[in-house]
Amino acid sequence: MSEKNVPVNEIPIADEVENLPVSDEYDPALENIRQKFSIRQFLRGAPSIMFSLIIHGVVLLILAICYLPAIVDFRPDLTANLEDLGEIEDVDIFEEEPVEINLDETNDVTEIDTTVETITTEMNVPEAGPEIATADLGNLMAPNTLISKMNNTGDLGGRKNRGTAVAIDGGSEASEKAVASGLQWIAEHQLPNGSWSYTQLRNPNCRGKCKDSPMDTANKSYISATAMALLPMLGCGITHKEGKYKKEVKAGLDYITSNYQVKPEGIILAEKGSTPIMYHQGLTAIVICEAAAMTRDKNLEKIAQGAINYIVWAQDPVGGGWRYSPKQPGDTSGMGWNFMALKSAQMAYLNVPAKTIRGAKHFLDNVVGIEGGAKYGYESAKDGPKLSLTPIGLLGQMYMGWKVDRPELIKGTDYVSKAGPQLNNIYYCYYATQVMHHVGGEKWDQWNRRIRDELVKRQVTEGHERGSWPIDIGGGLVGGSGGRLTCTAFATMILEVYYRHLPLYRKTTTVDAFPLD
Repeated sequence: MSEKNVPVNEIPIADEVENLPVSDEYDPALENIRQKFSIRQFLRGAPSIMFSLIIHGVVLLILAICYLPAIVDFRPDLTANLEDLGEIEDVDIFEEEPVEINLDETNDVTEIDTTVETITTEMNVPEAGPEIATADLGNLMAPNTLISKMNNTGDLGGRKNRGTAVAIDGGSEASEKAVASGLQWIAEHQLPNGSWSYTQLRNPNCRGKCKDSPMDTANKSYISATAMALLPMLGCGITHKEGKYKKEVKAGLDYITSNYQVKPEGIILAEKGSTPIMYHQGLTAIVICEAAAMTRDKNLEKIAQGAINYIVWAQDPVGGGWRYSPKQPGDTSGMGWNFMALKSAQMAYLNVPAKTIRGAKHFLDNVVGIEGGAKYGYESAKDGPKLSLTPIGLLGQMYMGWKVDRPELIKGTDYVSKAGPQLNNIYYCYYATQVMHHVGGEKWDQWNRRIRDELVKRQVTEGHERGSWPIDIGGGLVGGSGGRLTCTAFATMILEVYYRHLPLYRKTTTVDAFPLD
């Protein structure tokens, strides 16, 4: 039997009480004797250190009672006066578990219909492509000398503070409702495998209910169509980690990153077995770079660097531009998509060789520059000025260091401003709106009022096509091969201009020009 189970009256206390009679009945006299000898035995057997501990403990207790100050409450004062805090700087914070962002609630606009059937639960989303070793893609990060000039994510920062940007730069409740409705149409027309198609005839969720162009089978690249759909999603801050359509964005990115081709020259963002088209490469690389910059997703960074490596390799070594095929003499349109991919890569801290940027500047300065760079043609100066291409050239020059008071830029924007928005050429409007927004001032105010109100007016507001824009705003090229998806993506991005890219020439901007050496 263990000692703890022995009845109290059976415990041998000391020699003096060893022979006391044992009784099952409680005897107070015997109990007093037992307690007396129990204490005596404890004191007799306790080491001297116990007494020292007791004495010191008593002294410390007395000192504490006499001298301990009042307990300090270290909790922060949550009732502080906000005016005492001074100015609070905007900081991009990407939390591990971000709060879901509702586009309608974020901008305090009337909620649009959110009861439409979503297809994300039925998606057969392919697994992401294999992990790419950094060594296979060259240097993942740019050299320190380049990083020091880049600043965070540059002009993508406005996507985190959309409400303020809309109010400052001329957006409206109607324009934000149009953006929300456009994104909803795009989300509803995603294919079950996570991709998008330029023609809705192939879409089981549409089956031709949307009126597409007679040329709706002209462009069959699902990867570039997916990139076109994702651009306006990313444009208002939605990524695969946060936002109302994060599931759709993730499915789209998964489709792209499970279908690329790995080559010694880099990553080709095209379906396996298909011929790479540099227009599609640039467009899709923008998406991967922006998603990487906004989320710091390491796997996306590696894929983005591989895609940029391929763009660098594919540049025309003589003229410095890009067109349809790698190394082919460039045109202004192809140059625009691939150059903007390089700019997005810079904001994602990827490696963008200065030599490649010098080649692009050579293309703009010496191949298509007209009237000192104020107007731009298609392949060469001999083509004559093209209104639809001039904003692409101007935007490239702005990102390579032109100041707002440069005579060529003033003359070029005068040319575009006089022509005004043309809603039968959404491609021209897309680039021109960016240029005017960067320049600001009265030119921007006039341009913005016209393009904003006209786009809101032209958006479909009822039926299955609700939220989209008709193909006639794209003209023959965009509306023909790009269909309703491309027209809707461009229109939505134009109405996102207030926050999609920060204005270049504001004192508060973090956007840096490309370093050329």
